Amino acid sequence: MNIFSTQEKVCNFLEKTIKENKKISHAYLIETNGYNNYLDFIKYMIKLILCSDISDENQKTRICNAIDNDNYPDIKYIYPDGNYIKKEQLLNLEKEFSKKSMLNNKLIYVINEAEKLNDSSANTILKFLEEPEENIIGIIVTTNRYKVIDTVVSRCQVISLTNYNIQINLDEYVEKFLNDLIVTKKLIINYDLYLENLFIDRKNALNNLEKIELVFFQYLNGVSLPETIEKLLFNEKMDKIINYILVINNSKNKLEYNLNIKLWFMDLIVNLLEVK
Repeated sequence: MNIFSTQEKVCNFLEKTIKENKKISHAYLIETNGYNNYLDFIKYMIKLILCSDISDENQKTRICNAIDNDNYPDIKYIYPDGNYIKKEQLLNLEKEFSKKSMLNNKLIYVINEAEKLNDSSANTILKFLEEPEENIIGIIVTTNRYKVIDTVVSRCQVISLTNYNIQINLDEYVEKFLNDLIVTKKLIINYDLYLENLFIDRKNALNNLEKIELVFFQYLNGVSLPETIEKLLFNEKMDKIINYILVINNSKNKLEYNLNIKLWFMDLIVNLLEVK
């Protein structure tokens, strides 16, 4: 797939800063927004970083092919081990990157699903971010920046990808839920209505929570929403919407092991209404 056809604005920015102006940040946070081909974008970006200054076309081709085929020795990909990215994974990364580059080039690490950094692993990666070495570059990947610990985000250059395939289909109950949350505060009064129509069981609850969460994400990212939703959110402060997202994300995690859907839903309502 041609990355430029879907991410033209971001690609032009990177071409100018990295290729033309030779300015490379020590850490990037890539916000995928559900863009399915984000790994192709990551590889495109790594090739810009590692190959832009190589004049020998044969050497450039070899390096680019190695990157595409995941055979480049100075790139390390980290994925969650179970539900979280663990501190031990990052300590191993730190140990590996204490050595010199095998190819006398930059060392690059890619942390996937960065929203799964817990407090311990986030504190470990902060060492890389707070005391950056010239030859080490981090690429931290997440579906949305607001799911990642603030101290990590603030130390990265944020790059937000565009996903033109996202469509929000809201039924009347989801819209009413948002209205009751933001305007009238009647979530508890309409508890039974939502329990019977939106949160019948875990599958429905998760699906509808993700719709509500997506509305907030899209609004924060400046994506056009239905007019009724735009008006609803117009006067809401960013911090408050971010806190709504945090409550919903925490509630989705609780949903995995909570046996009583009614108690779970009441807990969700109380936490949403307590957002300041």
